[in-house]
Amino acid sequence: MERSIISEMILQNAMILYGQPKWTFGKNTCNTYELFVHQFRLPDGTLAPAWPILEVVEQDDALTMLFSMQLMWEAARKTMEISRIDNSNLTLSLNLLPRFAEKEGFVEQVESCLKTVGMEGRRLQFEVSELQKLSPEGCANLNTVHDELGVGLVMGNFGTEKTNMPLIYQVHFDMLELDRSYAAKIPDSEAVCKAAIAIQHMADTLDMKLCAKGIENQDQFEFFEEIGTFKGQGPLIGNPMPMDELEAYIKQYALEKGHK
Repeated sequence: MERSIISEMILQNAMILYGQPKWTFGKNTCNTYELFVHQFRLPDGTLAPAWPILEVVEQDDALTMLFSMQLMWEAARKTMEISRIDNSNLTLSLNLLPRFAEKEGFVEQVESCLKTVGMEGRRLQFEVSELQKLSPEGCANLNTVHDELGVGLVMGNFGTEKTNMPLIYQVHFDMLELDRSYAAKIPDSEAVCKAAIAIQHMADTLDMKLCAKGIENQDQFEFFEEIGTFKGQGPLIGNPMPMDELEAYIKQYALEKGHK
């Protein structure tokens, strides 16, 4: 697809957002939701899967900036709209492209977005995959939005064969997201269970929370709840869903403002 067409679709907000809930263990509630682009509406009105278009976006600096800013602003506006309707304290979680974080003006863009939509910094989380490389400028920008604006930082895909330990002490992460490959082998593999417990202890030592991804059954859910994992995500909790379904989920499980 031509770059100009992709650019126009982004500018016209032809992105179809989906959301997936993240459950808080021990509280029977769910106030954090990962939002992402599931589809694009093409110029002829048909819908196309997002991933082939996003592959093009990630190879182009200008498109990366345009897409990242548009997604952040639209997701933040939608989150605040739902929060006001349901009187809930929602936290928005967004996957962050490193190229966006590395650009001059990133901190100002985040600050402007938060102020314009009326969102507290602590209600926004950026997820950065440990598989992606961040420049020193990117690390510094992320630390600034964390320390000065209160934005949460999550290291995603943690625990793969390419575990990026140096990034943990370069960036002020609040949470590790355990790669879904762990949950897939729990509770059948004693070795994987022990590894998950060890990662939970490591997160505790580093004053970080842990989120387990890929939870598909009750045994996995109970395992992570028992070892003290903070959040969980996966098909058992809720598959990625269109925004109207997500709003219904929020009405059922989100904690209202003023409640703890």
